Amino acid sequence: MRNDNGDMPSKDQVIETVLDILVRITGLDEREQLSGATNPAKDLHVDTDDLSVFIAEVERHFHIDAPQVEWFGIDGTIESVSSLVLRHLSK
Repeated sequence: MRNDNGDMPSKDQVIETVLDILVRITGLDEREQLSGATNPAKDLHVDTDDLSVFIAEVERHFHIDAPQVEWFGIDGTIESVSSLVLRHLSK
């Protein structure tokens, strides 16, 4: 998914979008306290069902299809999710 001027989004742009998706899916209201270092499962105790919906929404939004093994291979932070997204966008 390219940004409005046809370029790849920056990592910061992807992080912000991923955070927006997380807030929308979980209903969290402390958006300003979240960052790339946030791990939704460990820091926010987001349950498995919400995490599955979150992953599906990230993939849908960015038009990617990452294998489950790749999702299991990241550390779970928003930054690692964003890195996975960028890897797939660059393919």
